[in-house]
Amino acid sequence: MVISVPFPPQAVSLSDKPDIMPAAIQTPSLQRVEFTDFEKVVAAIEKDGAVILQNFTTPEVVERVNDEVKSYLDADKPWKGKLFPPETRRCTRLVGRSDTVRQEWIGSDKLFGILDHFLSKTTRIFYDDVPTVHTTRPILSTASTIDVRAGAAGQRLHRDDKVHHFDHLDTIKTGYIRSVDVSMSLLVPGVQSTEENGATLVIPGSHLWGDERAPKRTEAVQACMVPGEALLFLGSFYHAGGANRTADQNRPVHGLFFCGGTHRAEENVYMEFDNEQVKTWSEKEQSRMGYATSSPNLGFVDFVSPMHIINGTYDPNHLV
Repeated sequence: MVISVPFPPQAVSLSDKPDIMPAAIQTPSLQRVEFTDFEKVVAAIEKDGAVILQNFTTPEVVERVNDEVKSYLDADKPWKGKLFPPETRRCTRLVGRSDTVRQEWIGSDKLFGILDHFLSKTTRIFYDDVPTVHTTRPILSTASTIDVRAGAAGQRLHRDDKVHHFDHLDTIKTGYIRSVDVSMSLLVPGVQSTEENGATLVIPGSHLWGDERAPKRTEAVQACMVPGEALLFLGSFYHAGGANRTADQNRPVHGLFFCGGTHRAEENVYMEFDNEQVKTWSEKEQSRMGYATSSPNLGFVDFVSPMHIINGTYDPNHLV
């Protein structure tokens, strides 16, 4: 099922004035698609730059994650600086502090099937005259829970691939070009997200914009969601956390941010977790966290895959 996210009031009024907004953004909308419907999910992201995944997880799993991060959020102090308003609280190192996030969401083959479609890259190289094929796959770049509490100001509209200094071409006329993006982001609400408590602002179609075009608040709609849903979007997609205008509601959001396997992770997880802790994780979890080499041999330690060193499975007869 595909359902459009409704306009906020300001977008409705502006859509009646075509002289104010270009035709391409008169009627912005974001689709809701069943998480299991791979083809529709991919089509929605290619068209709009983002999609709301229905039934990505369950409210019970979300509540379990909420419980796992609560003590870290409560112990956090107000941020000093412009990155976060002082009303927010953070739980960093999320995959080590929430087994549920790592096992249920990082461990989701359906999620990584979508990520693979957009971020994996396969190339052919020669060793002497022998052709070999190598595929680099996406890994987690960073993960954290951000609790946007009552009175918190909203974010500035931005693209998440800014950390990779990515250059954006204008592809409005040609349409989306696959394998161009270098990152993707997943936001899982811990509670129902509404216009009042600051549901994420999004600009459908902005992934097609070049770097010369600046985003405007009047072009954005809010991606309201209920627990169990998730917002998945490309790194080139303009968005912003909304302002929490309530007097007493907290709005925790669990964020997982991914990048292509050849790009350095934003969060240095290798300094955060010791080898004994990582050894208790499954090899799939280790690989998706970036402990495997990116084929053919990017990210090794002593020319050996870090996974082999941690797990004690190194075989000198095997290539990295």
